[in-house]
Amino acid sequence: MADPKGDKLLVNVAASEARRRLKGFGHGVRKIQSAGRNQALVIHTATDRHLAELESQFADVGFTSGEGGLSEPVANLRNLGATGAQWLRDAGVRSRADAEQLGPVLVYRMVEQRHPEARLHFLYALAAGLQDRAVNELSEAEKAQLRAQLDSPSAGR
Repeated sequence: MADPKGDKLLVNVAASEARRRLKGFGHGVRKIQSAGRNQALVIHTATDRHLAELESQFADVGFTSGEGGLSEPVANLRNLGATGAQWLRDAGVRSRADAEQLGPVLVYRMVEQRHPEARLHFLYALAAGLQDRAVNELSEAEKAQLRAQLDSPSAGR
């Protein structure tokens, strides 16, 4: 069977989630396939208004139609589950690159503003995840340094 013709939209959700979001959508969506962990490729023929509607379905997680690809989604960060990834997206952090650029302390502050129920363990999990480490691998000294940065009014990183 030949691949369907059309433009490509790379989105930062798994293919199953992309299918769920686009169920009954139409507007020229030809095929949805996996493009790696928590990323999907939507092949479509949408243009103009329909393309804008298609892109709006993924505005909260990030998408690109360019050849450059997307940064790794926050859902792929180690130590963070679905709730933690959603908190990051709610705070405007959509990719690993966003989190790395801002630093774990500033990202934690942003999350805490939207979700006051966030605790220090989330900060530790985020900091360790950005280093591809398990949260229990952080030393007490590293945790103390994160708490000190958090208490400092000017520290972002």
